[in-house]
Amino acid sequence: MELPINRQELWFKALAGLAGGAIGWIPVEIASSGHNLTEAMSSGAVFASYFSIALFSALVGGAVLASAWQRLELTPQVVNSFIRGFIVCFVLALPANYYSNVVFSGILNAGGWGLGQQGSMPFLVLGRIVSWTMMGAMLGAGVGIASFTLGNIAKGAIGGLVGGFLGGLAFDVTNAATGGGLLSRLIGLSMIGLAIGLLIGLVHELTKTAWVTVEAGRLKGRQYRLEGSVISIGRAEENPVGLFGDPAVQARHAVIEHRGNDYILRGVAVSEGTFVNGERVESTTLREGDRIGIGSYELAFHVRQDKGILRTAGVYRDAGQPPRPIPPRGSSGPALIDPGGQRLPILAGQTTHIGRALDNQIVISHSSVSRHHAEIVASDGTFVMRDLGSQNGTFVGGQRITETALKDGDAVRLGDAGFTFRA
Repeated sequence: MELPINRQELWFKALAGLAGGAIGWIPVEIASSGHNLTEAMSSGAVFASYFSIALFSALVGGAVLASAWQRLELTPQVVNSFIRGFIVCFVLALPANYYSNVVFSGILNAGGWGLGQQGSMPFLVLGRIVSWTMMGAMLGAGVGIASFTLGNIAKGAIGGLVGGFLGGLAFDVTNAATGGGLLSRLIGLSMIGLAIGLLIGLVHELTKTAWVTVEAGRLKGRQYRLEGSVISIGRAEENPVGLFGDPAVQARHAVIEHRGNDYILRGVAVSEGTFVNGERVESTTLREGDRIGIGSYELAFHVRQDKGILRTAGVYRDAGQPPRPIPPRGSSGPALIDPGGQRLPILAGQTTHIGRALDNQIVISHSSVSRHHAEIVASDGTFVMRDLGSQNGTFVGGQRITETALKDGDAVRLGDAGFTFRA
């Protein structure tokens, strides 16, 4: 399936990085005030430089980690995440700053910079970009470590590396555009924080394997990535999937366990119950498009197509299965044929309803398909497809339709789900 990007989380991470960078500019500005690259630094100035950069890194890292909760409130979970990120990134920044300074000094020396001697400006720009790229990778790795999820370390490091590179580049672009000075450094360091936060979030989004989207309830539209081996769902703040504002949702209502390629939902709240596709369950393996009911909330479970199991019309098939040839006309009655070659029969002489809801004759578990999306009316050997006011549209032969007659071999698309019509 198409991989949707959680734009809300990206905004939170970008703005958190921006805020952390802007606040972190203060100690950096104080420590570097009056210092020139061509002057020797005292031991006190060296200490102040290391401490200020570590503080800058800690503020950015703590803010980015806390932003994962996507809350503007200082809840205990947000505060705890900030503190964890702050401490981890502060500690990691000390050795990272040392090695980035070694590289920075080497590049400056190659460009002719020295005591009392200015060198090539392109080498200064290159040195700054390389050193911030190294610091960005450290910051991203630190955010991953503080999240207590092993896979997030590499993802964070990649995002931070790219963000540090772009931020370092933006620093010198800003410096050139503004003519340098205090405001230039404020904007430059803020842009570094923003770029690191945004890219860390973007890498996490592009590499996510499974997630749930709130389809109904107070938090409708919110998306949660499913990371780690056990993901709890409930009303309590500490749940990775927090469902607030509904007394029917228990503090810890259900858990999703990640075992190999499977995601297993297990209900914990005995009295209120947990539902999948309208059926009460104690434990079940989730499939792409399954609807999880908890109190007044309905969550749609999604898994990357290259990793998971697709379900169409109540039949499960492996997403990695190679496509089969489209059956020829008349092989076994009128049907829609999915890209894998599976036949979805159309009722002869009747109306076949199509959509995501379970009361349709053809059930398509795809997030872009409406609950009651379209219908095909079969009468006297003709087949007419009608759209039922779907959000993402019904298409025949590439054209969006309200109602049209179907011909054998027509390409039919409901939202992003494609089929071939066979009479």
